Amino acid sequence: MTIFFKPFLSLRPPLLAILILLLPSINNLTLGASSNGSCDSTLSTSSKPPQNIPSITLHNGVRMPIVAVGTCFRDCSKSDTQPTSSLPSNPNFFGFLPERTYYALSTALDLGYNHIDTALVYRSQKAIGSVLAQKMTQGELVREDIFITTKLFHGSMEGLTRQGSTLDLDNMSPEEVSKAIEAQFELILEELGVGYVDCMLLHWPAIMDSKSELNPARRLAAWKVLESMYQRGWARSIGVSNFNEFHLEELMQNGASILPMVNQIEASVYKQWGRIYDYCQEKGIAIMAYSPLGLGNQSLLTDPIILQIAELKNVSASQVALRYLIQKGYAVLPLSTSEKRLKSNLDLFSFELTDVEMSRLADLSYLKDEGIGLPSPYDMR
Repeated sequence: MTIFFKPFLSLRPPLLAILILLLPSINNLTLGASSNGSCDSTLSTSSKPPQNIPSITLHNGVRMPIVAVGTCFRDCSKSDTQPTSSLPSNPNFFGFLPERTYYALSTALDLGYNHIDTALVYRSQKAIGSVLAQKMTQGELVREDIFITTKLFHGSMEGLTRQGSTLDLDNMSPEEVSKAIEAQFELILEELGVGYVDCMLLHWPAIMDSKSELNPARRLAAWKVLESMYQRGWARSIGVSNFNEFHLEELMQNGASILPMVNQIEASVYKQWGRIYDYCQEKGIAIMAYSPLGLGNQSLLTDPIILQIAELKNVSASQVALRYLIQKGYAVLPLSTSEKRLKSNLDLFSFELTDVEMSRLADLSYLKDEGIGLPSPYDMR
């Protein structure tokens, strides 16, 4: 492909002739032109070995790795009953801690993770972009090695989120939502430093606990933007998060053209949304489980039944808890800054749980029904 620019036309004929002869070579070097004259978008090959992480095939054919590294680092321990945060140097802190992403993600990528979960509201996307840029610069990765899931359309949360990453949805018209989601989508790509994401999700169906009658119209307006971006290739797949079965059904009935490919919900051995799970299974919507270890060492990781199964399998309690979800068909996104735990959370495919063990673990969600304290998807209109 040869491109002429107006300044070239002012050159003397001999110089212009030499430049014309050189242009094909210049184009091949800068644009990666193939022998047939087409432009090859693959500029380099990574040195990263092939991954052995299984994937879920979404209903549009895109393959999503079944384990993702989470990047929602935060300290929200300060409360009415807990007067200080867990940060000794900053006892008043309450919010997100994106700086923890650098080490955790770099370590996870070195261990073989190839799926990253983030969101605009987590404030971790710039750190992710920085780590990926470093890995790509060093030739350790190319864009196609990594599956990026991210989220937008999060309602405002006083005291936790910042203006720009969340939206005052209850005071916005559907038209205003459309413009805001377009802006958030482009901001996400800029923060990550990529041309497209692999999966874009609507983070919540509405502001938490909102009963606004305009919520269905706002969701549809936001979803239409995602459909447009999907058709443009800025997202390889699109989906939702924290939607119940009524939200999903209503979205399609109200005019959505594309069935969501993913629904990311809270799920663990202690917490299951049975009706949402059944609906998604029936419709072919893949399910991702966030907070798959619940409250961690304060709760399910010290459960006697989980510990007993872990001892029989010679694995950790967290591996049993994650394997349970994977065998139920979930993709999982555990969160950690520990290299040991990151490695353990990825080693989920060297053992299987028996039907009896799966049944014993399934009973725990009925006995405990314990989440991490977020609102129910059924509490939003």
